[in-house]
Amino acid sequence: MEKILEINNLHKNYGKIKAVQDLSLTVEAGTVFGLLGPNGSGKTTTLGIVLDVVRKTKGTYSWFGEDPGSESRKKIGAILEGPAFYPYLSAEENLKVTARIKCVPYDRIEKVLKTVNLHDRKDDKFQSYSLGMKQRLSIAAALLSDPYVLVLDEPTNGLDPQGIADVRELIVKISGEGKTIILASHLLDEVQKVCTHFAVLNKGKNVYTGSVDEALSNKEIVEVSAPDRERLSDLLKECPYVSDFTMHNKKTMVRMEQHKTAHDLNAFLVSHNLVLSHLVTEKKNLEEQFLEILSQSS
Repeated sequence: MEKILEINNLHKNYGKIKAVQDLSLTVEAGTVFGLLGPNGSGKTTTLGIVLDVVRKTKGTYSWFGEDPGSESRKKIGAILEGPAFYPYLSAEENLKVTARIKCVPYDRIEKVLKTVNLHDRKDDKFQSYSLGMKQRLSIAAALLSDPYVLVLDEPTNGLDPQGIADVRELIVKISGEGKTIILASHLLDEVQKVCTHFAVLNKGKNVYTGSVDEALSNKEIVEVSAPDRERLSDLLKECPYVSDFTMHNKKTMVRMEQHKTAHDLNAFLVSHNLVLSHLVTEKKNLEEQFLEILSQSS
């Protein structure tokens, strides 16, 4: 796949504070790539560097396989700060101002307003908009130049549940139109629902990179029980598919090895003449995976 963004050994120091440390990652075309991490992990600093807003200490990065420059920046739409528009102008008027700055024809305005579902409110003043609508207008402004890539820093920060849902739906919609999206977030649910791939940053370091599907599928937990608990325990110790297990009252929680499933476990037990009375699969959510990654990197 085409490499949209490639970061190699990136560092950013603020005096003695190391905001970004030896960070490397690759974002491929067509993905929704999430930079996930707690506040202060270096997400915003990293985006600031690759958008030429923050000066790096050392390291390299490239957009579209080329050194960063004015041509690559034309292919990128970005929102790093909160919505910044003239409060007394309408949505359409504010986008005309943005279009003039970006040297974009006005005929793009109607299209992007429809994309973010604000066309019916285009004549309303910006100051009358809800926070969610303001954020959607920011996304419309970022889409004016029809960029290859959309970069969003904490796109649902401060929004109410409806606003969060609207922005998430919009991200999925824009991705479905073929654009690559890079977003930074500390909200696990946000990354799990909209991203295809993600990297976990901790203290400025990249401590994990992978696809969301893999992260959620390779850590299956199975709840089982059997009349003969002692026999069950003995077999679980022998089973090559079991990473570890914990027995609680009548139920036993079994953590499977990577890519092994409840079907594999049940087949093994049956082959050893043990029939389970209870079997339920529980897949790890991203929060559990995230906390495990952070604990291993500390």
